[in-house]
Amino acid sequence: MNIGDEISYEDDFGRRKSGVLSAIGSDKDSYDDLKLENGIFFYKSKKLGKYVPVKDKSMESIYIEVTGFASRKEYILPTEVLNY
Repeated sequence: MNIGDEISYEDDFGRRKSGVLSAIGSDKDSYDDLKLENGIFFYKSKKLGKYVPVKDKSMESIYIEVTGFASRKEYILPTEVLNY
């Protein structure tokens, strides 16, 4: 899974939807520089000066922006992606 890939997910009503993974983000201040490569989320470590994988315990702070029909944007958690 990378930015630009088409993904599937269920909406709040249990309907299967799909769209393009258009961006990722986090509600943690320390994760202001994120990237996604082959399904692995990385953040830029200020201490190490390089990208390191996001820890499992911090995955709850990561969200995915999905662009769907008519350029509508929705925000989901990585665990909500069905074809991951």
